[in-house]
This record gives sequence, structure tokens and C-alpha cells, in this order.
Amino acid sequence: MILSTGAAAARARASLPAAGILLASTGEPFSAVAIALAVRRSGGSRVRVVTVARIHGSSFGLQHPGLMPSKRERDQAQAIVTDAIKALQRAGVKADGEVVITRGAARAFARAARGAREVQHVIVDDPRTGRLGRLSTGATARSVRYRLKSIDVTAVSGGIVHDADGGHRQEPGGELDQLDRAV
Repeated sequence: MILSTGAAAARARASLPAAGILLASTGEPFSAVAIALAVRRSGGSRVRVVTVARIHGSSFGLQHPGLMPSKRERDQAQAIVTDAIKALQRAGVKADGEVVITRGAARAFARAARGAREVQHVIVDDPRTGRLGRLSTGATARSVRYRLKSIDVTAVSGGIVHDADGGHRQEPGGELDQLDRAV
């Protein structure tokens, strides 16, 4: 697992094997639905797990050490990635992961997808429920979709699967709805 910032992150990410699926979180633990969707979509390929340890803000655009994530926040992010990797491995999927320290989650997810070299699908997970949670998750997923034009992007918000393009849930009884019910 990698804790990444800047140029060192690019070198470390290049040393990881290629992955077909990117499972991304905005800093919260992954939902069972997102992990099940990653297992289903992987088709035997490796899954790269990425979560964000957020830089809280800036003062006039300048870096300040007090705005960086604390050791406790970095450890929590590493635990999130480790738990997701273990869940994927229990399901029989090869997985690796990294923690990205950034302000812009969508940019970091797109960079991680490009670094994984063979990503065909990105799953953006956020456990927040309600309209605002779906709006936030959908905005992140749409931003990732904009940056990665040829890659399929799905948003999972509060255990409900959405397409990043339209933001609509699958029809009841469809494949993804059955996945929601199975988890």
C-alpha cells in the first residue's frame, strides 16, 4: 500500500502492477455494495483501491503544514484501504491500494486510473445518503468521467448504484438492482 503525494507517488504507483478496476473513496469506508460491484466487474483482473486523505484548505493558495492531514487521519485512510483490500481478497480478487493526499478527489482518482495503466472501470463510492450525498458523489464521478473520456465510471452513494453520465439508478429488477439486494 502506498501513501502518496507528488512525484514520489508517481514513481511508487509505476511500481504497482496494472489494474482493470479502480475502486475510489472520498475518505470514508467502502460500502459492501461498492466492493461487491468491484468484484463483479473485475472479471479476474486486479482491483486498485484508492482513498483520499484530504488537505483541508489553504491560506492564500500557499501550503501550510497545519492544513495537511494529521497522522491519525492518514492512519484512518490506510485502514480504509487495508479493509477494502482484505474484503476483495476474501472474494478471490487480487487487489492493491494507495492513500492519496490531495484537495481534489476527482483529479486524484483520474491520476490513479491513468497510473494503473489498464483501468476499464472506475467505481466512486461515498456512503453518504440523501440527495446531497448523491449530488456530491455524482459530481465527483462526473468530474472523473470528464477527465477519463474512454473509461466507464459508476457512482455508489449510500448503497445505491448510479451511472456517472446520467446519475440515474438502474431499473428495478435490473442487474445492479439485484446486486444491491444481494449485499
